Amino acid sequence: MKRFFIYSLILGALASCAGSGTESSVNSDKASGAALVAETVADLNANTKVETKVLVSKGVIRSDREVRVFASIEGQLKDVKLIEGQRVRRGELLFSLEDSEVADRVALCKSELEQAKLRMQEILIGQGYKRDSLEKAPEKIKEYARIKSGVNVKEKALELNLATLRKCRIVAPQDGLVTLIEALPYDFVEPGQTLCYITDPNHLIVQFSILETELSKFKVGTEIELRAIAYANIPHKATVRSINSTVDAGGMVKVEAVVADNENLMPGMTAVINL
Repeated sequence: MKRFFIYSLILGALASCAGSGTESSVNSDKASGAALVAETVADLNANTKVETKVLVSKGVIRSDREVRVFASIEGQLKDVKLIEGQRVRRGELLFSLEDSEVADRVALCKSELEQAKLRMQEILIGQGYKRDSLEKAPEKIKEYARIKSGVNVKEKALELNLATLRKCRIVAPQDGLVTLIEALPYDFVEPGQTLCYITDPNHLIVQFSILETELSKFKVGTEIELRAIAYANIPHKATVRSINSTVDAGGMVKVEAVVADNENLMPGMTAVINL
């Protein structure tokens, strides 16, 4: 009961600090904030006669599999019906570009290819081969006929336009949730322009910073406990997977840990971490 009361006080203090300024001000005061938390924990432990010190740090839960969805070619978006938080499957259509012009080019390329193939047949017939046995012509003769008739060029043009037509359909690169939609219906987009993100909520990590003086307590594989501020009474296990090799100007070291279970957790949540 005393331990839960301690967590409640700490979470309240952290929530108060988080709401008192912008993100930049929180980052700039990281060292002093971490020192205050450590001091508070030490005082609470002393007052409640807790024998083991509880190391507390504030972190953010992130998805380990967040993918940017972007346009590969320029064009105008058709109607966008996605909503943030929508669950999608890999390969599912997310956006489509206006493709009427590209479709017309594909149709034209197919027609021109057929005409080129007829010319190729006429060339082979002119070389003395019968129409029903053109395939028996030597490869060198057939290659000459392909080049002379323009079949090679027309096939390549059709291939390129079909590829462009496929790029007009922008599909989900993975299963997940749609987040941060940055495109509006009928926007003109450029190659590489971000349209949205797909976040996998089933693979979560927690990112947090620890005091340089606490670094000896952490190594890759160290098990930690985290509690989301939204669900302070539900502990979750996580395992440290990386520790930054540098200490920042505020005496803090960045750490990442893989969350073992994601029940009640979602990307962007604030969490309290302790050993």
